[in-house]
Amino acid sequence: MDKKEKLWTRHFIFALLITIGVNLACNLLLSTIAIYTKQITQVDSYAGIMTGAFTLAALFIRLIAGKLLDDVGRRKILILGLVITALSTIAYLITDNIYIIILLRILQGFGFGISSTAVATIVTDVTPKSRMLEGIGYSGVGITITTAIGPSIALALVGKNYENFKLLFITTTIVAIITILISLRLSYNENVTKNKLEQDNNKVNMSIKENNDMKNVFAPGIILFLAAVAESTILAFTALYGIELGFNNIGLFFTINALGILASRLFINQIVNKFEINTVLSYGLIIFGASIFGISTVRSMSQLIIFGFLCGVMMGSLLPIINLMILDSVSVNKKGMANAIYYALIDGGYGVGSIIWGKVVIGQGYRSIYEYAGFTLIVAFIIFLFHLMKSKKLVLNKI
Repeated sequence: MDKKEKLWTRHFIFALLITIGVNLACNLLLSTIAIYTKQITQVDSYAGIMTGAFTLAALFIRLIAGKLLDDVGRRKILILGLVITALSTIAYLITDNIYIIILLRILQGFGFGISSTAVATIVTDVTPKSRMLEGIGYSGVGITITTAIGPSIALALVGKNYENFKLLFITTTIVAIITILISLRLSYNENVTKNKLEQDNNKVNMSIKENNDMKNVFAPGIILFLAAVAESTILAFTALYGIELGFNNIGLFFTINALGILASRLFINQIVNKFEINTVLSYGLIIFGASIFGISTVRSMSQLIIFGFLCGVMMGSLLPIINLMILDSVSVNKKGMANAIYYALIDGGYGVGSIIWGKVVIGQGYRSIYEYAGFTLIVAFIIFLFHLMKSKKLVLNKI
């Protein structure tokens, strides 16, 4: 029996701590910045502008960051993103001009897009191939934890009357600085292009390989985008749907959904070991589609929670699998771009989905969006079947 490769190395632990730092700095401001802009402008519409500015900036910068990660190096680009985050956050203390604040929020989006893509690539660099799903899963656990606790910490810092935003901005900056200090201690052999002459000599071969890489990424990329479009119904509309149905404590749905994601991330490697990756992805898409469709039928809070847990388990399982498929489709020195594509597709799916479902809600109501989202995932399942038949082989070997 082969000896199991070590996962919990010094580099992996540092990468995990950096993941938590990057995402905590993001989540401390994600929900509270809307309250801050409302306070200084007395206008509700700026809340959406702040969210959109951050999301679009992060989406735009990811592919650029992916290229730089492969050409310049992971740690340098990671630190660049964290420095942008720290400087743009502390700058809130010296202005209350809404237009400057929007500009700072765009810069924060750049900082997060760069640093989150960088640390995701670092995680895949320092994780053994045989334990890649497990490593990606633990990274996802770190992200889930910060998503759950970040807004609560932020609200505690600003106080019940929302008067102490200065403390929140200082705390977020300190988190970014601590993450920079941890990043400075991270040192490993990065897979980056360092020899310009070697790059020029192999330009034609690399171009052909890159074209093949993009073809291989296409199918898992489409599946990921459709899954994110479907998932956006949960993130953007379930709170309002629960209120319309008259359910109290709708926050419990999101807690249970997060627990489902957490559980799946902890056990995904063992599940794939037993059933193989294509089987898990195929059944996962079907169950995910049925679960989201099920949300359209609920009549009680308990039913909503059950479907919420199932959706959490399925989305939490599918994301690391598709991430690994995309990584496996490209050459080793293109991991940065692969992770950039992965996160850009998720962001794009959430953004496009929120817009589409918002228009559907106006015309047909909340139940309809969950029905359509379920069918969207069945379409993703059909695309995956066609992909398997076309390739005439397993997408990935059993891990």
